[in-house]
Amino acid sequence: MKLSYITFMVRDMKKTVDFYEKVAGLHVIRQFNPGKGEITFMANSADEIMLEFIQFENVEKVSVKGMVMSFKAEEDLECLRERTIELGCDPTDIIEEGPKPKYFRVNDPDGMVIEFSV
Repeated sequence: MKLSYITFMVRDMKKTVDFYEKVAGLHVIRQFNPGKGEITFMANSADEIMLEFIQFENVEKVSVKGMVMSFKAEEDLECLRERTIELGCDPTDIIEEGPKPKYFRVNDPDGMVIEFSV
């Protein structure tokens, strides 16, 4: 069995897509409007586990505690951190706590904790 995708009900599709494209480097794999709202699938490539973002009116939105989504950075962490600041986010400082690789955390547009590490 292979995990296909994880779904998040988001508040603002444009902000969400911008964040995951510009910060996490994901690409839109598929995007459509079924009439009730918008659905966007994002990943690094079509054969990877995807993130599905859905923006429908009158549905409960994503709310998380105790969950961290982690991405391995393909660029300098400080440059990536600066990009999150340019997008209006408030990232943590870069943290080095061995044996864990150095990382920083930032909230996505819906408040999910996203971690970027080397």
